[in-house]
Amino acid sequence: MNEEHWLLEVVEAMPDGVVIVNDSGEMLLVNREMERLIGYSRDQMLGNTIEMLLPESLRDTHADHRQDYAVAPRRRSMGQGLHLTARRADASTFPVEISLAPAMVAGLRVVIATVRDVTASRLADAELTTARQRVMLAEDHERIARDLHDTVIQRLFAAGLSLQSVLPVVPDTAKVKIERIIDDQDDAIRELRTAIFGLSNKRSAGRTIRVVVNQLVDDASRVLGFRPTLHFNGVLDSIDQEVTDEVAAVVREALSNVARHARANKVEVSLSHVGERLAVVVSDDGNGIPSSHRLGSGLLNMHDRAARLHGTCTVTSGERTGTIVRWHVPVGD
Repeated sequence: MNEEHWLLEVVEAMPDGVVIVNDSGEMLLVNREMERLIGYSRDQMLGNTIEMLLPESLRDTHADHRQDYAVAPRRRSMGQGLHLTARRADASTFPVEISLAPAMVAGLRVVIATVRDVTASRLADAELTTARQRVMLAEDHERIARDLHDTVIQRLFAAGLSLQSVLPVVPDTAKVKIERIIDDQDDAIRELRTAIFGLSNKRSAGRTIRVVVNQLVDDASRVLGFRPTLHFNGVLDSIDQEVTDEVAAVVREALSNVARHARANKVEVSLSHVGERLAVVVSDDGNGIPSSHRLGSGLLNMHDRAARLHGTCTVTSGERTGTIVRWHVPVGD
C-alpha cells in the first residue's frame, strides 16, 4: 500500500471532518465527513483554497493568519478562546472546533486540519450559563430577603415597641400622633413581609411557561445565528409546573435538533392554550429529517413525554421542505 492510499484510508476512517491543504491553502484531500458537514462534494473543494469554507467576512483575515502559520507551523488548536464558524455550501454557518497539524506527505509539506461540529455543545454551554445565572439571581433574592427579615423588620418592630412604651407618659395630643406612626409601621412591616415572600419564591415564580420558553429561544439563537419567531396564544401562566417542565424539554429537544441538523434559515415556536388543550408547535424551513432518523431517541422522548400526559406528538418532515413538530396535551383551564 503506497503512502497516499494509506493516508486516504486513515482520513476516511476519521469521525471528524478532515481537510489537508498545502502551503498555499489549496485543499488536496478531504474525507466523507467533511463533505457531510460542509455540503460541498470533494470535487468542488479540491483545488480551491480553504477560505471557501469560511464566511466571506472572515476570508481575507484567515488568509493572512494562514500565511503566518506557514512560516512557523506547529500542532495546535486553531483560534483558541475564539468562537470559530464554518460556512456550508448553502451559505448557512455553524460553530466548529479546528485542530491543525503540520506533516510531510510524499515529500510535500502540508497541514492537516480536523474539523468538528460543536453545535450541540454550544447549546449545552449556553443552557448551563443561563442556569448558573438563574442560580446566582435566586441566591441574591434569598440573601436580600434574609437581610430584610433579620435586620430591617426587626429594627422597625423594636422601634414600634419603644414608641408603645412611651404612650402612657405623653400628652393626649402626642399620643394620637404616636399611635398613627405605630399603625404606619405595622403596615410597612406587612408590606415588607409580602416583598420578602415574593423574593424567597422568585425562583419558582419566574418559571412560568412564557419565561421558560423565552429563555430557551434566547439560548438557541446564540447557536442558530438568529432568533426564532415566538408566538403565545391563550392563558399560559396558569400552566402547572409539571407540564411546564415537559414543554421545556420538548422545545429544547426540538430547537437542538434544528440547530444540529436542519440548516434552517427560519424557525417558529408557537404555544397555544385554548379550552382544555395545550399545543406546542416548532417548525423550520430546513433540510428535513432523513427517514433513518425518524425514530431517533430525541423524537421518541418527545412522544413519551406527550404520552405520559395523555397527549400526542406528531412530526411532519420532508426532504428540503422543513420539519414541523406538533405536541398536544390536555390541561385544565
